[in-house]
Amino acid sequence: MQTITLKQHNGLKVTLSSYGATIRSIEAPNGDHLALCYDNEDDWRSNPVYLGSTIGRVANRIADSKYLGEQRVVNLVANEGANQLHGGKKGLSHVDWQVIDHDISNNKVAFRYVSPSNEQGFPGRVEFIVSYQLSDNQLVIAMQGDPSEITPLSLTNHIYWNLALSKQHDVTDHFVKLPARLRLLKNEQNIANGEFANVYDSHYDFAEFTKLASVLTSNGFDDYYLLDPQGTRQLQLHGSIVNKMTGYQVDIHSTSPGCQFYTGFHLDERYRHIDGQHFGPFMGLCIEPHELPNAVNHSHFLSTQYSPEKPYHQKIVYKIFF
Repeated sequence: MQTITLKQHNGLKVTLSSYGATIRSIEAPNGDHLALCYDNEDDWRSNPVYLGSTIGRVANRIADSKYLGEQRVVNLVANEGANQLHGGKKGLSHVDWQVIDHDISNNKVAFRYVSPSNEQGFPGRVEFIVSYQLSDNQLVIAMQGDPSEITPLSLTNHIYWNLALSKQHDVTDHFVKLPARLRLLKNEQNIANGEFANVYDSHYDFAEFTKLASVLTSNGFDDYYLLDPQGTRQLQLHGSIVNKMTGYQVDIHSTSPGCQFYTGFHLDERYRHIDGQHFGPFMGLCIEPHELPNAVNHSHFLSTQYSPEKPYHQKIVYKIFF
C-alpha cells in the first residue's frame, strides 16, 4: 500500500492511497480534517464502509446480483444478502492499484488497475485509471474505464464528509443543498425499483440549504437524486455542504447524471477517526455522483453499458472553501 500526499502552497492537503485508489484524508491549511479518516492502519485494508475509496465496477446496488446481458443472464457475486453492493465482495475499493504517475509540479497522481474478465462476475477485462489533481482549492477526480467487451460501469468516490470534526460534532448541524428535482424510488432493500418521484416540497427537498437536524428521521437519508435525466455529461453542481460553526463548505460537481445522498447511519462505533472520535450514526455524510443504480435491470434508465467503442469517463470535482 503506497500513500502520496498532494499539498497546495496555502496548506490544503490531500493524502491518497494506492489501495482502493482511496482518499485517506483531506486537511484544511490549519490541520482540521474535513472527512472521516481511520486512526488504525489495519482498518484501511478491511475498510468495511468504503471510506474514501474508488467504488466499482458498479456503484450502488444491483438487484439479485444479476442482469440480462447481450446473450445470457450475467450472475454477479452477491455481498449484501442476495444483492450486489458497490461491485461485490472485492470490488475496486478493495484491490491494490498501481501508481502510474506522480506529477509533483502539477500536484497530480494517477492510479491504474486492470480488472480481469469475470471479476466479481462482470464480463470483460477493464483497464481503469483514476487520477487526482489538487489546485485552486479543488480536488479533481478523473475516472476512466476501457473495457474489452460490453460491460456495465459506474464509478464513484465514497468519501464521508464531516466539516465539524475539529469541534467533535457529527453532521446533524451541517446544511445541505441538492439541486436535483427527482429521486429514484426504492424497495425495502434500498434497490431502485424503476420509478421516479419529484422531491418538490417534500421531506426529500434540498433545493435550498437545509439543516440536517431539522429533517433527519431515525435512519437518515440513503437516496439517489437524479439531476440530469438526459445524460448530457456536462459538469454540474450536484450538492453543497456547509458547516456554519467552522465556516467550511464543499461543493460537489460531476459529469454523472445523479448522485447518492447518504447520511452515514450505518457507520460502526467500533471504528475511530484519526483524532480518537468514535464513528457512529451521522458521523459523516456522502454525496456520491455516479450512474443510475440498478440500471442494468431497468431498460428505461440511462444505459450503464460501455464497450471498446464507448469507453467510460466520469469526473468529480470537490471545491473546498475555508
